[in-house]
Amino acid sequence: MRFLIAVVLLLVPLTALATGPPPANVVVSKVFEREIAETVRVTGMVDFDEKSRLAPEISGLVIRQKITEGTVVKKGTILLRLSPDFIRKDIEIIEQQIRQAGIKIENAARNLKRLKSLYRQKVASQKDYDDLSDTLRELVIEKRTLQRRLQKKQLELEKTVIRAPFDALILERLKTVGEWVSRDTPVGLLGSVHSTIVRAAVSENLVRFIRPGQEISLVITALDRPLKAHLTAIVPVADPRSKTFQIKIAIPYFDDVIMNMSAAVNVPSSPRMKLRMIKRDALVRFQGKDFVYTVKDGRAKILPVEIAAVDGEYIGVAAPYIVAGMPVVVDGNERLRPDQPVKITGER
Repeated sequence: MRFLIAVVLLLVPLTALATGPPPANVVVSKVFEREIAETVRVTGMVDFDEKSRLAPEISGLVIRQKITEGTVVKKGTILLRLSPDFIRKDIEIIEQQIRQAGIKIENAARNLKRLKSLYRQKVASQKDYDDLSDTLRELVIEKRTLQRRLQKKQLELEKTVIRAPFDALILERLKTVGEWVSRDTPVGLLGSVHSTIVRAAVSENLVRFIRPGQEISLVITALDRPLKAHLTAIVPVADPRSKTFQIKIAIPYFDDVIMNMSAAVNVPSSPRMKLRMIKRDALVRFQGKDFVYTVKDGRAKILPVEIAAVDGEYIGVAAPYIVAGMPVVVDGNERLRPDQPVKITGER
């Protein structure tokens, strides 16, 4: 009896080994067809189509600055102040000169009025009257000139405050407190958050497949951030050496954006055609090649695929053995082995 129990205990693990591990739980997605152009991947760079090298219109000493790299500022935000001391002194002097000119004009006007009366009485000469009239006109012109100089100095006073010209990301600070800056000397570099783009060089052979307004699928490489965006411009100048031209793709601004960050851009490279679409999650890589798992008779079957197009979270393939309606594993595929038993627990 003891011998029989021992035999049974030995047979239990052997039976479990014979039946194998339980089926792997997987989630699948169905293949479908879509009319789409094939794409080729090119490298692009994140950029700002509208950039400003912020520079003052006057010279002065920097007494305050809020140009902090990496911060986003609203249009009109004060970023830098120049010392207004010399300008304010000039304004005080000009205002005094205007007051003095006003007093001279009042005196000359009174004298001219008296002289006019004497001239009518034949007591004063025509020359004296004309000379005083000319003096009064010169004083009036001098006062107007001083008033214009005052307006110019007041405008210069306003220009000691430098503001953001648009909603912007501060890309670079070039000057700081205590430095003297001359007119037109850049103090900072700003990029408009409303003009964030990806710029890419494309072979001239693809120009016939590209048009403004076209939807483009791309990935911000370092962030693994997929985006769908629209091509806004084709720069009509080709590089004579590389035979490439530039395209601009408008993307939404996001917090982690870095100018010159690389992006993988999927550019149309053929006329539109019917391709079988598979979710990107279905891809598994093995020895540098792409595969997907399908399910047949309760077992995982591995199939090689070549990516013909990328459209956001989907890829397009043209392999004849990938057909519409076929289930492909999108969750659990990273741990599968070919011909492994599987159990479908859900569908996306």
